[in-house]
Amino acid sequence: MRIVCLGAHILDVLGRPVVDIPPGQGRRVLDEIRVTAAGTAGGTAVDLAKLGAEVTGIGPIGDDVSGRLLRELLGEHGVDTSGLAVRAGQATPSTILPVRPNGERPALHAPGAMGRLTLADVDLDLVAAADVLHVGGPDVLGDFTVDGLPTVLRHARAHATTVSMDLLSVGRDGLFDELATLWPLVDHFLPNDDQLRSLIGTDDLVDAAGTVRRAGTGTVIVTCGADGALVCSGDGTTRVPAHEVAVIDTTGCGDAFTAGFLVGRLRGESLLDAARLGTAAAAQVAQGLGSDAGIRDLPSTLALRDAHGTASGTADGRVRPSGTASGAEVG
Repeated sequence: MRIVCLGAHILDVLGRPVVDIPPGQGRRVLDEIRVTAAGTAGGTAVDLAKLGAEVTGIGPIGDDVSGRLLRELLGEHGVDTSGLAVRAGQATPSTILPVRPNGERPALHAPGAMGRLTLADVDLDLVAAADVLHVGGPDVLGDFTVDGLPTVLRHARAHATTVSMDLLSVGRDGLFDELATLWPLVDHFLPNDDQLRSLIGTDDLVDAAGTVRRAGTGTVIVTCGADGALVCSGDGTTRVPAHEVAVIDTTGCGDAFTAGFLVGRLRGESLLDAARLGTAAAAQVAQGLGSDAGIRDLPSTLALRDAHGTASGTADGRVRPSGTASGAEVG
């Protein structure tokens, strides 16, 4: 399984449990602080490597200490970092995540070099040789998203490389149209529910997924936290339930889902079984601090998936064509 993860590679600093920010020069003692490799490309790359894939990261980072640490953390997990583009004088994208006792985590983000990727930084031969090109965070890559990314995706399509994509931010007005040239070149789009609502401007997730599919994207898989995931394809819409676990931190659960889903597809599994592998990977990550927590290897993730039952259909137990269920029904 050869996968290229292109996009947001971020250094995360996480602490838990954070119940408040002390006033003035106040101090709080936490149970745990970690530094991890993360981002919709970097975090996914780590999980893919844990699940047995051969992974190369492509994305912009700075020439600072954080960049050196990020490359080291990725390398420790087996990710090839030779494709990372180091920008002189720029800071590496970094995020501080104060994790609440219930697992929620507001983000304090410094984008640094995030918008400095260029087409010249992308090894198109590497893309052509890959089984999957995963684009993590086209919404934060600046001019490259319009000036370079369509060329990369067309090259992937011309060489039978599957393309998956997700978002880093919740979204902004006009983003759907900004990505117009990309939608027909994407096989699998994997946003979370808040991202999809913001992207399309509706609370009806099934209708929103249908809008993306009508723009040319093959399959839309929406992660919905404790409500599991929605798989929206030409065969209809099916809900895949989440695992019931003790949640420590939800950071990186979406990236883990993507990794599990892609590995499942590369193993020849159906969309639903691959999505179930995604929920198993996400459940593992939710039980530890940071996006690199929980997942050990593919056999243990498969075992968790296979012990959890099957996809459940829509909320009333039936599978319906895309666009006919309401947002309330899909949670």
